[in-house]
Amino acid sequence: MAHHTLKIQKEFMQAKVAGDKLFEIRYNDRGYQKGDTITYTTDRVPTCGYEQTYEITYVTAFSQKDNWVVFGEKLIAAKKNN
Repeated sequence: MAHHTLKIQKEFMQAKVAGDKLFEIRYNDRGYQKGDTITYTTDRVPTCGYEQTYEITYVTAFSQKDNWVVFGEKLIAAKKNN
């Protein structure tokens, strides 16, 4: 299993913090697999106030463009940045 640190736009991070967005659609340049972990970062995380780490629970390329995947995630760690 691998750990990835990925950039994310503020609006999408806010949806994750609210618990509304538990999936990602990403270019599969990292070979994402079930069990991998991801920490999301952005230049704006301090304004968002949170850093969150997720575990990938499901990966599919069904109906995606070449080399793109959709993966489901579950929250495994969160911290509030002050």
